[in-house]
Parts: sequence; C-alpha cells; structure tokens
Amino acid sequence: MPCNFSNLLKKSFKEVGLKRGQIVYLGVDLGSAFSNFYEELFKNRNITEEKKYCSKLIFKTLQQYLGTRGTIIVPTFSFNFLKKKIYNKKKTPSDLGFFSNFILKQKNIIRSNHPINSIAVWGKNKNIINPCGPFSFGINSPFHNFIKFNIFFLNIGCTFGETCTYVHHLEHLNGINHRYYKATTGKIFDKNKYIKKTYYNLVRYLSIASKKNEQVIEKKLRKKKLIKDTNKNQIYISKISASDVYNVGMKHLIKNPSFFMSKRTIVYNSENTKVRYDSD
Repeated sequence: MPCNFSNLLKKSFKEVGLKRGQIVYLGVDLGSAFSNFYEELFKNRNITEEKKYCSKLIFKTLQQYLGTRGTIIVPTFSFNFLKKKIYNKKKTPSDLGFFSNFILKQKNIIRSNHPINSIAVWGKNKNIINPCGPFSFGINSPFHNFIKFNIFFLNIGCTFGETCTYVHHLEHLNGINHRYYKATTGKIFDKNKYIKKTYYNLVRYLSIASKKNEQVIEKKLRKKKLIKDTNKNQIYISKISASDVYNVGMKHLIKNPSFFMSKRTIVYNSENTKVRYDSD
C-alpha cells in the first residue's frame, strides 16, 4: 500500500513545532528528503516527473498546513547574472535546483528584484520582499525583515547548516574583512522594459587561505538546543527561528568577525588598488 506522504510531512511539521499562520524560509533537498522511499517513488520512473511530484507534494502540503495566513519563502538565487548580465524576475531561472524553479512556476508567487540573491514568496506576507536595494544583504534587503516578521528556517531533507545564506546578512551588519561587494552592471527588466542597473554581490576573496565554515552556526544552535528536528517519519525536517540564528550568530561575530571562516582571517588591502569612478 502506497505511503501517504502528505500525512508523513504533516506529522513531521507537528513534531518540530510548526504552527498555522507562521512564516517559513524553506530549504529542500528532494533526493535526501525522499531517500527512504526510493523504491516506491523513483525506481523505473521518469526522474523529472518524480521530482515534480515530490516538489508539488511538499509545497501543497505546506500550504495546507500553514493556511491562508501563512507565508512560504524560497531562495531563487541566479548567479548567472554575473556572466549573462541580464535578469527578468518572471523568466530568469534559479540556479538552486529543481525545487526552486518549480516554485517560480506556481500561481500567486512574487519574486524580489535582486538579480543574484532573489527570493520567491507565496502567502499573506508578500511585502517581505521589500525593500530590495542593490546590495544582497543589509537593512535595504528582504533579509532585514526576517526578525521583524518572526521567520522560521524550515529544512526538508537537508540541515540548516547546508542552507544558511542568512549568516551573510549577519556578516554584513557586523562588518567583515574577508568578503567584499562585487559590482555587476546589467540589464534588469522593470516596468515593461530593460534598464541598465548595477547590483552588488557579497563575495569572498579567493586569494585567502582560510575556507568558509558556515555550518559552525548549527553546532552552536544545537548546543543551546535551539534547533528542533525529526527523522521520526523517515523524512528529515528541522526548524529554527531567525531570531535565534541572529542572536547566536551576532554574539560570535562581535567577538570574531571571521567566525564563519575556518580560521581567523584578516585581508590587508593595498592602497594602490585601482578604483573606477562611474558618472551618474
């Protein structure tokens, strides 16, 4: 008898304390989420159709569980803008895999304007995407709204440490030396026409020896028992509040700005660095 995957998901949502009307930032790994049901779902079947089935299952079940007052946020980052230098939020695909592109095709979805670090939103609180300025993170980005709107990071088939882009927002607020904002000018489709604009993406200096170590935040959160997770129904799900991530992350960043790196890092920039000044 086939599993009722929707019921398994709902049981898991309840296990981690997810409630109706809440706002979630969703991270999904389809393969890992349903790995315990490979024989039933994927063997001798079209892999694309099964990915579509699983994506729809997760999205529709979560919509039902959260209700009309709930909100679902999905990252739809498009790093191709750095090369192609063109962005249309209604047409540009996400570079984060099948699930995020599935979300972009659903009804009543709106997408933020940043051509690199965009997010897609369904539900009551669509205004989360505003403001959306030229920088990936900071007070003029949707990520600054995560505390105000009491957002929860909900991960299905993957851990928070694998999807914690939000920590770069914390780095932006605290101040860091191992990253810089890379400017990219391209064509942005807005108000029925393409407009030339410059956007900024927070990137790491490639020349430094230390590596990124963003998963360190998960260890700190688990130590404080702030992450609720379950694999009880054979589908791994975890939940953590953005407020807890913010408080723990900022506490460590204040002491050590390179907290999210493999070792303490200081980049000494040359005063002879060439700077280009563009006219308005």
